[in-house]
Amino acid sequence: MVQKSSPTAKRLGRRPGFDRDAVVAAAIQPFWAKGFEATTLSDLEAATGVDRSSIYNSFGGKEGLYHSAASAYVDSAEEVLFEPLHRGSAGIADIIEFLDRLAANLRTGTNPQGCFIVNDMAADVDHQSTDRYLERLEDGLRAALERASTSGETQANMVIQRCQLLTSAILGVNITHRNDKTGTRATNLINALRSEVRSWAVLQ
Repeated sequence: MVQKSSPTAKRLGRRPGFDRDAVVAAAIQPFWAKGFEATTLSDLEAATGVDRSSIYNSFGGKEGLYHSAASAYVDSAEEVLFEPLHRGSAGIADIIEFLDRLAANLRTGTNPQGCFIVNDMAADVDHQSTDRYLERLEDGLRAALERASTSGETQANMVIQRCQLLTSAILGVNITHRNDKTGTRATNLINALRSEVRSWAVLQ
């Protein structure tokens, strides 16, 4: 459990007696599961182990902590999910690897359903993190498709259209998984995407 900051430390202006990164990481879970609006300060106190006065003092309140949690989630998505798209060298195979990672992530059973960012897009709370998530997803897909077209694996004139198709499909997968109790629908959608992407490698 993360330790709470003491009133004495706050009076004397000392650094908070907790690990800020650990608090942000712990706050991701309730925000992810319930969304910004439904998550209460009591939920955040229970998840992070710090009291609401510390949340206000260190993050400016619930909204400030949400911004930090959303930003940390995008950082993690870039490292865990988007890495094959941005750093791969195999084109189509890199997109398949990304889809495999997405499927594995949705199957963990340890995280809330769906995607933190996609789940809460309608709340319109954090434009910066939402925009960064979409930009990194789109940039990564475009980069992988451009690698595939440069190597002659796919058609160069289809890069933008396929990037847009995949972006909308990935958002759809995450939205579907949000209320997909068994995960079957989301898995079927990812399987269909794998088949579609593989077909691009043979259509010249």
